[in-house]
Amino acid sequence: MISGTLRQRRTALYRRYLRPSGAAKPPTEMSGAGDDEGGAASSDEASSSSSTRGSSHFRQHSVTHYRISHTTPRSDPRTVSMQPTRTPPASRPASPPLFQPADLLDIAISKAAEMAMSPDPNRRAALHSQISSSDPDDENTVLHEARRHVEKALGPLGLQDVLAFDIGDDLEAVLKFVYLIERGSDGEWRAVGRFLRLAFMYRLTPANATRPLRLSANALPTATVFYQMPLAMAIYKIIGQQLTYRGTRLALQQGNDGSYRIGNEAPLRVVPLGELPAGHPYTEGYKETDPVIRWGENWLFPSFSTFLLRLLAGRWCCQQGVDCMRVLSARVGRDDHRRGRLIAEGITEDLGIAVNWRNDRGNLNGDHVDEYRFVILCGFRRGETVAAYLWVTARHIELWTTERRASNLPSLVFRFPLSVPLWCRVLARFELETDVISRVRVLV
Repeated sequence: MISGTLRQRRTALYRRYLRPSGAAKPPTEMSGAGDDEGGAASSDEASSSSSTRGSSHFRQHSVTHYRISHTTPRSDPRTVSMQPTRTPPASRPASPPLFQPADLLDIAISKAAEMAMSPDPNRRAALHSQISSSDPDDENTVLHEARRHVEKALGPLGLQDVLAFDIGDDLEAVLKFVYLIERGSDGEWRAVGRFLRLAFMYRLTPANATRPLRLSANALPTATVFYQMPLAMAIYKIIGQQLTYRGTRLALQQGNDGSYRIGNEAPLRVVPLGELPAGHPYTEGYKETDPVIRWGENWLFPSFSTFLLRLLAGRWCCQQGVDCMRVLSARVGRDDHRRGRLIAEGITEDLGIAVNWRNDRGNLNGDHVDEYRFVILCGFRRGETVAAYLWVTARHIELWTTERRASNLPSLVFRFPLSVPLWCRVLARFELETDVISRVRVLV
C-alpha cells in the first residue's frame, strides 16, 4: 500500500532528492494565500508558527527554481482611480502554477534516475545509501512514482505494443529504466519501435515470446558500459540480447580495437563527424547519438538505425518459418534518371521508410560510389501483419514481401493483394510502375 497523501509524497520526495544537505525541512503545506506577494513580512507573519517559518525558508531557497503557487496580483490603486466610478476594476484570472505537484514528483524522479546511471561512482553510491537507509514507506512511495513515470513516458512514444519493462521492487533498477527512456529522443525511441515490429515479423524474437518484448533489469548495462557507446547502440545492446537469427544471438559485442560486431556479421565501427570530408552527404543531419557506421571495408551507412534496418530486411529476413519472397526483379539502368530520383528523393512515412547506404570502396573521398536504398512499405507500423519493401540496387529494382500468395492467377495484384498496391504507390511516383510491374516476369 502507498501511504500518505499527495502532499506527504511530495514532501518525502523533496526531502530525499531535491533538498540540498543542510537546507531546512520542507513545510507540511507548500504555500498559502499570498505566498507570491513581494515585500517584507507583516508583524503577524513574523510571529507565525515554526511551520510557517519553514515555509518562508523554503520560498527563499527554492522560489528562484520552482514557482510553487500563484495568486492574482493586487490591483494598483493608481490604475483603479483612473477608471470610471461606475465601472468596477477589471479582474484578471490567476495564471496556473509554473509547476504542479506532479511536476515536482517528476523532477525528483528524474534527478534520482540521473544518480542511478551517473558515471560518477560516488553519486551512485550516495543514491544507494539513501535508498538503503530510507523508511520502507518512503521507498514504496518513490517506487510507485517511478513506475508511474515510466508508464507516462512510454505512452507518447507508442511503444506499448512492442516493448515493456519488467519493473519489480528494485528501486535502483526502475530508476535506470527511467533514465534510459528520458535520455533517448522521440526519434530514437520511435526507430526502436519500427525495428522491433519488423523483428517480430521476421521472428527474430524468442520463439515463445509474445508482444511486447519484455526487458528486465538484468538486461541493463552498467553505467560505465552505457556511456562507452552512442545512445542508439546502447539501446540496441539491451534489446539485441533477446534476438536470434538461425540460432545465432544478435547481441552487440564490442571488440578491443573499438569495433563492434553483431552475431556473425562483419565488424562495424563508428565514423566520427570529423572523419567525414567537407561536403560529404552524411554530414548533413549527423547525430552523435546515432552516428554514421562503416560496415566491413566498403559499406557506409548514415546512421546505426539505418544499418539495423538494412541487416533486418536484407540479411535477417530468411528466418526459419518466415515466408520472405523476392516476387520480381526488374532491370533498370544505373543512369536512368527515374532510378536516381527513387534513390535520392525523400520518402514520407505514409509511403514507407527510406533506408539508404552506399558502397564507396572504403574511400570517403572516392568518386566511384554505388548508392542503394530499401523502401520499407509496411510491417513497421502498429497492427500490420505483412512486411513488404522495394530494394533498389545498382541495376535492378526488386520487390520483396512476407505476404503469402493468395492465388495462382497471372495478375500480380491477385497473387499479392496487400503488397502490390503499396509497391505501385511508390513506383508510380517515380514513373516506374509500368516498367517494373507490367513488363517483368513474376518470379513466384
